[in-house]
Amino acid sequence: MRRAVVVLLTLTVSAATLALSAPPGYAGCSQAQRTAGVCVDIDIGDDEVRVERSESTPGAPGTPGTSQTTSSSTWEPPPLRMEAELGSAECEIKIDGLCRGAAPPKPTTTESAATPPTPPRYASELEGFRPDRPGITVEPAGWSMPRLPTNFVARADTHREDGELLGWPVEVRFRPVTYHWQYGDGGGRSVTTRGSDWSSQGKRQFDTTATSYVYRAPGTYTVSLQVDYAVDIRFENDEFEQLDGTVSAAAPSVRIDVLTVSPLVVDGN
Repeated sequence: MRRAVVVLLTLTVSAATLALSAPPGYAGCSQAQRTAGVCVDIDIGDDEVRVERSESTPGAPGTPGTSQTTSSSTWEPPPLRMEAELGSAECEIKIDGLCRGAAPPKPTTTESAATPPTPPRYASELEGFRPDRPGITVEPAGWSMPRLPTNFVARADTHREDGELLGWPVEVRFRPVTYHWQYGDGGGRSVTTRGSDWSSQGKRQFDTTATSYVYRAPGTYTVSLQVDYAVDIRFENDEFEQLDGTVSAAAPSVRIDVLTVSPLVVDGN
């Protein structure tokens, strides 16, 4: 039922348009218009509109005139497409639920991908980004004894910082690589491991570890630590790129009391 209504409406409008722009239909012609050959015969069928124009040419005196159909044109409505086709690429225009064709192609714009800026070469040139401060853990906590290993652990981990560099979003990664210890009695060393507590290593108290230190004399000592970080950088979702060199961060210093040990004689009785 919908198909028939749409076709009839389309044909009616088309016929009306033709009637306004074409010469008068044959049935409404005067005798003079018929004689002049300017009448148009419009035939509206079920699925087309046919337009024919007849011309009459008067003859010379004493000679009969001639009549000729000079042209004809046919208009056919576009085919109707059912709703099953509405999701296809060829059916982007629909009227009353029926497909009436594809929309004009949308203009496409090609934008050249912007290239991220060149990062600094050296880690020391990276401004506005600093690693987190490390920390110090001492075992036993805050005290020790002469000639026994004191275990020192650096609290420093790999971490990232987001920000902006040269107008671009950037991610900076800091990786601790070297630990510089100063034990307060003139001794010190640099190691490449941060260390760990005795229990996680399966050791007993005062066992030697990779980061332990032995004080020779009693006293109160101030322990300091500086950590060197390697720096990796990347723009948006690119791969990380390591910069040359390192940056450093110092931990808050801690004090340790190395106690005096006095022999104690105990009577066995």
